[in-house]
Amino acid sequence: MDNLTNTLITQPDSFGRQWIYVTDSQVRDHPKGHFGVFIWIICLWFACVGGLEIVLGSISSMPRLVFGVLVFITSAGLVLRNRLAYLLALFVPMIFLIRFFSQATSYGTTIVNPSQYYDLINALVAVGVCFYMFEGDRPNFVFRRRYRSYRAESSSE
Repeated sequence: MDNLTNTLITQPDSFGRQWIYVTDSQVRDHPKGHFGVFIWIICLWFACVGGLEIVLGSISSMPRLVFGVLVFITSAGLVLRNRLAYLLALFVPMIFLIRFFSQATSYGTTIVNPSQYYDLINALVAVGVCFYMFEGDRPNFVFRRRYRSYRAESSSE
């Protein structure tokens, strides 16, 4: 019993949800600590979009090139389970939303630029990726080394 109290330490987050924190070795030993299909797809999406942004940035602008390198590095960091890459995966895709909404005033005109569709699709994917990376059980377990404690929530009511 004394051993159980040492390992089941819950800490509430800013929303009041209880989390149990574990070590990196415990995560790697657990079957849920391995990447699932969605995390591999997200890593692949970051790599492909980052590579495309690098190519487009090399012929258009330096900020786009830097953004592409940052997105590509995020992909590599996610594969390596880097916690900084996890944070970048949450915030870097917001550039797609900013770019999409900055061009949104030109929607409804007779000429639609193909880059608007590109930014729209990436903005929609970015919202889904960020939601899954922030709320998903597996990303929280793999990258943040924590899992939800439903027992602590039910006992507090």
